[in-house]
Amino acid sequence: MQAYILARENPNLKDLASRIHTLYFLATPHQGSGLAKILGNILRVTCGAKSFVTDLDRNSESIATTNDSFRHYAEYLQLWSFYETVPSDLGLMKAIIVDKASASLGYSKEWPLPLDADHCSICKFDQQTDGNYRKLFNVFTTTIDTILSEGKTIPSKKKIFFKKLADI
Repeated sequence: MQAYILARENPNLKDLASRIHTLYFLATPHQGSGLAKILGNILRVTCGAKSFVTDLDRNSESIATTNDSFRHYAEYLQLWSFYETVPSDLGLMKAIIVDKASASLGYSKEWPLPLDADHCSICKFDQQTDGNYRKLFNVFTTTIDTILSEGKTIPSKKKIFFKKLADI
């Protein structure tokens, strides 16, 4: 999201930004996570404190600033926000790290969708028959159909990529 904001604001990258049609977010905590403090404590004990963890807190200034900037550009995009439905094993407890409320931005062109996965497995698929893989593939297909219905073209290299993706 931040990369898209920067591209929109940089005169040298506006052409690139104008070619971006859709963004997909997999368990991205747009509203922060109530588990950020727990993550911070775990990291502090296991491998040392990480400064980025405070940016994941629900009341993070960083998240608020990014979301405030992004709202000016969200109308130009289709957004798919996937969230987890399986609790992650955190050692002493199990919890959903990025739920629907955390994953959703609340924009009119955003579609929040659940995936049957925990935070670590949300983007891992063993085979193309995996229900989560099929759901993502169908969303990609929907995006392509939308782009084509708008009279835009998809470069042949990208068509080959999507064909290979379908054949995996």
